[in-house]
Amino acid sequence: MDGLAPDDVTVCICTYRRATLVQAIQSVATQCRHVVVIDNDAAGSARSLVAWCDEHLPCAVTYVHAPDRNISVARNAALDATPTRWLAFLDDDEVAAHDWLERLVAGRDGQAVVIGQVVAVYGEGLPGWAPSLDFHSNRIADAGRIDNAYTSNALIDLDFVRRHQIRFAVECGVTGGEDTLFFRSITTAGGGMAYRPDSIVYEDVTPGRATLSWVMRRKFRSGQTHALMLSRFDKRARARLPLTSTAKAVYSALRAALVLPRPTRAIWWLARGALHAGASAYCLKPRILEEYRQA
Repeated sequence: MDGLAPDDVTVCICTYRRATLVQAIQSVATQCRHVVVIDNDAAGSARSLVAWCDEHLPCAVTYVHAPDRNISVARNAALDATPTRWLAFLDDDEVAAHDWLERLVAGRDGQAVVIGQVVAVYGEGLPGWAPSLDFHSNRIADAGRIDNAYTSNALIDLDFVRRHQIRFAVECGVTGGEDTLFFRSITTAGGGMAYRPDSIVYEDVTPGRATLSWVMRRKFRSGQTHALMLSRFDKRARARLPLTSTAKAVYSALRAALVLPRPTRAIWWLARGALHAGASAYCLKPRILEEYRQA
């Protein structure tokens, strides 16, 4: 793996009551020697699944209990539990391609972070606009300038992270956006990021996420997170945001109205408007939707 032995990379998976965890672990079991599972459920529901995987799969699988119902707490526990310099994050509802880790590692090129691609898989019975607009995949739009990333497919140099004392923001652990702030903290500290689109993980889109209300809520929250990020890292851009985000939200709404006879295009503009509306709303009242509040 491009100079790295399997012992040099730990795959970490944060989980909360998802049976798909087993498939996620199975997909990386022959690609690494050690998987750490961080269970964010107070009941410790993943413990038996992890024990089964540790017994039956060719890699070691370690269980860590971080029961605070907060994804940032789980991700920070992953940082602390990783014994190697390199940590690769995978989500518990994803399946990695057979060469996922090899390609992710090959993209390091001296960078502190390497980001891969998350490809959404749309099954039958979902609305036609969902695969057409593909809001659920994660990709880097401009690989030449990476200042925003995600933990759903990422390789991280923990030596750099620990040296600069970078952590996931616990206050964002039930809202989402904790990964956005985490990676911006890395680039602010001088760490580089690379994009490796051929390092692929796949994620099934559930019917509950293939709805207009889910997309609008996610986009709105993303806009709020963007405003929070500017508040912390770019004061000048944050000062302009109330005007620019409001203008863009109004423009997007008008464009959506103009293309109503083309529903898929109208939904694209509505989602764009929700993003800018979220940023504008944060400027008026600095709070973020609790998108991941767990029951």
